[in-house]
Amino acid sequence: MIRVFVGTSNKGKQYEIRNFARLFSANIKLVFPDPKIQITIDETGSSYAENALLKAKAYTRLVDSKSTIFVGDDSGLRIPALNNLPGVKSRRWAGYEMNDKQILDYCLQKMTGLQGEDRKAVFETVLVALKNGGSYATYTGELWGYILEKPNKSVPLDGFPFRETFWIDELQKTWGEAVKNDLEARHGFLTNREKAFKKMFEDLSAIDQ
Repeated sequence: MIRVFVGTSNKGKQYEIRNFARLFSANIKLVFPDPKIQITIDETGSSYAENALLKAKAYTRLVDSKSTIFVGDDSGLRIPALNNLPGVKSRRWAGYEMNDKQILDYCLQKMTGLQGEDRKAVFETVLVALKNGGSYATYTGELWGYILEKPNKSVPLDGFPFRETFWIDELQKTWGEAVKNDLEARHGFLTNREKAFKKMFEDLSAIDQ
């Protein structure tokens, strides 16, 4: 049994990762942080990979298990027409910590007047899997789409401010509409986070064989 500690307290992310993990080896046991334990991690990295490594390392100091693989992740939205902002500073784009609604409102305000290809954006996810001895592997995933001028509908999900505003051309659906379906119904289409976790789970499953 490979024990994988995923260092996120985000309930939306946990739900997505649990569902996706079921497609892989039954010998991968997912563990998430104890909600009673509060941990603050200063995301001071200049890249998603640096922040993901900071998160993975932080949890190794709380959980004493040399056989556990610790996974940190960092994701963000990059909009080429806005000089590739917000990037790693998605939640602090305006210079202060924002909630989901504030992030969305701020983004839509910044994109006022932009049309067509200027509304193109990419979600990026980087995972760092920290192993015994301090070695680690990095896994990445991207998802390109467009930012709508306003949400298709208001369906909040904690941790995903662009749920109904990120349009995926190849599916003719928003991100929120797409992930309601399982992978079979999506014909194998994967989100950025799923792409990164798929690579990691495939690596771990190969080790477990």
